[in-house]
Amino acid sequence: MEVLSSEKYLIARAKQTSDPYTAKAWIIAAKTLFPNDFGVQFEAYEIEKNGKNFEEAAKCLSYIIMTFQNAHQTPASLLNEISLMTAALRVPEGTTTPEQEFYVKMFQYISCEVQHKILLLTAAHSNNNLDHCRLIVLLLKRFPQAVPTHAPRLIDTLVQNIAIPSFKEMLVQEAIPLIFNRPPDLHNKLVHQIMAICFEYYLNQMLVESEDKGRLVTDCWRKIFETMEFCGKILKWEPFVPYKKGWSKDIYWQKIIQIVQSAPPRPSENKQILFCATIVFVLSLQEYINFSRLKGKDGEIEVVLVDGLKDIKLDLKRRQLEPVLEIPQVIVNGPVNPDAPNCLVTSYNCWQLLHSNEILKADFTQLIICIPALSLWIQKFLMDLSVYVGQHEETHSLLQSPNVRSMSQLEKNVRLLGLALAQGNINVHLFELMSNIVQNLPATNGTYLQSISLSPASRVLMLMPLTKRSILHYIVQVLITLLKAKLGDPDCSSALMGNLLVLCQLNWPHESTIVEIIFEIIKSRRQFSYLLFTSYIINVEIVEEFMYLWQKCPEIKLEFALPQSAGGLTAPGGSRRIGTRGSDRGVKEDFKQVIRQQIARCNEDLDDLIAQFLQQQHLALLQNIFEK
Repeated sequence: MEVLSSEKYLIARAKQTSDPYTAKAWIIAAKTLFPNDFGVQFEAYEIEKNGKNFEEAAKCLSYIIMTFQNAHQTPASLLNEISLMTAALRVPEGTTTPEQEFYVKMFQYISCEVQHKILLLTAAHSNNNLDHCRLIVLLLKRFPQAVPTHAPRLIDTLVQNIAIPSFKEMLVQEAIPLIFNRPPDLHNKLVHQIMAICFEYYLNQMLVESEDKGRLVTDCWRKIFETMEFCGKILKWEPFVPYKKGWSKDIYWQKIIQIVQSAPPRPSENKQILFCATIVFVLSLQEYINFSRLKGKDGEIEVVLVDGLKDIKLDLKRRQLEPVLEIPQVIVNGPVNPDAPNCLVTSYNCWQLLHSNEILKADFTQLIICIPALSLWIQKFLMDLSVYVGQHEETHSLLQSPNVRSMSQLEKNVRLLGLALAQGNINVHLFELMSNIVQNLPATNGTYLQSISLSPASRVLMLMPLTKRSILHYIVQVLITLLKAKLGDPDCSSALMGNLLVLCQLNWPHESTIVEIIFEIIKSRRQFSYLLFTSYIINVEIVEEFMYLWQKCPEIKLEFALPQSAGGLTAPGGSRRIGTRGSDRGVKEDFKQVIRQQIARCNEDLDDLIAQFLQQQHLALLQNIFEK
């Protein structure tokens, strides 16, 4: 039979009795006789814990920790007990078990000094990096004064394990906020890593679909700028501009210029330039991408950047154009946000700065390569960038690349059309592109273009929504620009003038001046023959002008095709002609009937009529353009 020591004997007697008061009496005796025995003190704690005596249990545990805790020889039963306690402290409020609730309440009766030791002791004996970090986070939450001591190692551990999502989440959501208002001393490299990690984390958060996407994006950008400010304080950076939703991106760019101008002789070594320019680049690019996708009834409407129209010079030979050095002006059309050009220009400026030397370029690439979702944004940006700087060959190469982002054939053709116009390639291929586009116009009507070009001396680009009316207007305006240049030719045909009249009906009265010129030419020639009149000219003012010529200028011969039926469109082949000079009464009645019918058709859908005209008269227009 084992002979028990006096300490163990007293503990055994306390455990054998079922009366809690008797058990406590035995333990009091044991504590009096053997105050430095762990077994006695721990049994006293167990008795209080089983009795749900929070305050007394806290006193017992505090005494044990202060007396027996030793980093190398801490008893296993004590480690297990404080492990259960710290685990309970990490459980969200309202979800604790009764046992965990006891530990939480008991912890409140323990002094701050002992609480600190408990958390440190648990962390020191943790065999798991994640658990260790959780305990240090818990420690810093309860003892902010310990940040300078424990935060640097915590941050370093989290950064080293950043490939594991739970470590990244803890760094961004728990550790950084704890040290936000009292930044500890950290190595510069570690601060740079923190900035890069937070930037990548919040950017990925923005890309997650949510019900309140706008608020989420705003919050994430605010946190990115706050993190940059926080890191800047540690690194002694000049304060940057705070994030304000709706601010012009030029405000951020001007601040970056100021930083560059005050940077050391080797600005590539200044990480503030890297981070500020990268963040402003992505901020501007994200808004530009958002502005380039409009919401329509049938889904998203893409917005493309194309060359605006100016004096298009007909050249049958392919011209080798000099590289474009002129900075273009970008105009918007339809519902495109007016700030879109500013976002594009700021993105371009930041991109240029970040590629100004190999060090910045490599660091920038490393920053964004870890964010896969950015690749689609950058593909679109590079496409529009090549248009913006006038790199026509690069634009063509990107459009033909198999690696180009998912792009509809319609968008590709519209971009190719804009590229051909920018290069001055007025040829058969250009007309094939226009024909293909017209045959595949989108269902969304949209609006006509408010601005197609500005001064002929300036290089103008425009952001154009891929809607039916915008695309149709763009193509029609290209044809008008090409055809009106031939009005000064003494031998320009009536067919050319008639086709020009048809095109000028779209977005009337925008091209009314051209119509006036055509009527002046008709008056001077005293004749006009256009066999497609009854098919395509339905604008009231144009039709009435012909009626006026018939009534007031009998010397002018007008020749049109007679419609086959009162309501249908007429092909010229096989129709008999009518004129206004030397005609009998029946022919005059026919002419009046034509005029009345065309006026009656004035409310027809002009978009569909012009689209039909472009398809059916494709070859005729081609002939008009290239005829000598």
